[in-house]
Amino acid sequence: MEITKIVSNLGSIVGDAQVHAESVEIEAVVKRGEWENRPLAIVTPTDAAQVVELVGFAEREGVATVPSGGCTRLHIGYPPSPDKPYIVLSTARFNKIVDFQPDDLTVTCEPGVTLADLQAHLVTEEPPRKLMLALDTPLANSSTLGGIVSSGGAGFWRSSYGAPRDLLIGLHAVMSEGVGIKGGGRVVKNVAGYDICKLFAGAWGTMGVLTDLTFRLRTRPVHEETLAFATPDIATAFRLGFELHHAHLAITYLLATNEVDGTPMLLVGLQGSPERVQWQSEECGRRIQSAGISNSFVRLSAEHLTNLLDKQARLDDATALALRASLTPDSIEGALKSIDSGLAATADCALGTLSLGSPQVDTALVRSLAKAFPAEANLLWMRLPAELREQEKISVWGAVRGEFFLHRALKTSLDPHNTFSPGRFHGRI
Repeated sequence: MEITKIVSNLGSIVGDAQVHAESVEIEAVVKRGEWENRPLAIVTPTDAAQVVELVGFAEREGVATVPSGGCTRLHIGYPPSPDKPYIVLSTARFNKIVDFQPDDLTVTCEPGVTLADLQAHLVTEEPPRKLMLALDTPLANSSTLGGIVSSGGAGFWRSSYGAPRDLLIGLHAVMSEGVGIKGGGRVVKNVAGYDICKLFAGAWGTMGVLTDLTFRLRTRPVHEETLAFATPDIATAFRLGFELHHAHLAITYLLATNEVDGTPMLLVGLQGSPERVQWQSEECGRRIQSAGISNSFVRLSAEHLTNLLDKQARLDDATALALRASLTPDSIEGALKSIDSGLAATADCALGTLSLGSPQVDTALVRSLAKAFPAEANLLWMRLPAELREQEKISVWGAVRGEFFLHRALKTSLDPHNTFSPGRFHGRI
């Protein structure tokens, strides 16, 4: 079918006003994703029935579907495969909170709801309630819950509260041939069986399109503080943080970073009652002083903390190269000692993850970073120019390991026509 005819038929499903085939809208998506090939159109459905019809129609016409939320993670991964035309299915108008059960600590919402909007909805004055979804994903004002679940996007709280997959208890989605499926439910205690939620969480839109999501909630902490301790270098900050993590002080997060003001420091995130936070801060200071480092600290403002968190998305125009490494703590300390001190760096001392960013990129820097980590490390190249990626034969999702055949078999069996985000994920599946 001709492109104009396909675009016209898309309009008959969602309305002509919700099909954007103009250069301005498409160029914005292509620029944000750093993609070489352009979509046929950006389509914005408003309900699950339209998603079912859109997916079915696109698949029959041999057109791929790339789900998108707030466009905050389109730059991660490979561009959509050039082997078939594709549309971008935007959830921007698919953004209602469907059900909120504060007594059961659950909420159900559509995938286009942003994290910031949901968090605001969970705090009410009448009756007085202060609940939260225990996620602090970067760019909360524009990151949608569908995108957060699909990308496994978590922030500094992950070591204490878990990733999106740990908080998701139910979902509805549309898979190949426009078939709607359901997984989990709307209660915390759920039925046995295949865990559909885990299938979609972290799949980067390669299994289908999410149409609603149910999460378990928590009570919002009464008091929060982030303490910043100056250190001689970022490797020392990481070592101190790792030791504090094993001190069983129930610290919410521990970060070694140079991205607050350009100097190395250890950030200690504390939550709870004022009395508990006071005890934690005193105990942290005592242990840091015993390690030969000054126990004086400053309290980081919420604005500075949000700025640091948002930097981890590596989406700003000033970032030319970004890398996230997952590896053992001792390897992170070694890597921090060997990498260029001019790089922006933030390491999670509890999880063993390291995020790096650079305003410049060249062959020498890419090669030095690739050699700085041991073979067992998993490297995600969040930003890397396509020419360098091809020249250095870099797998942006990290090495393709022996168990990858399971990934490919799952993709082939559940998406036999390669409809969803083809070529975007690990191993270009």
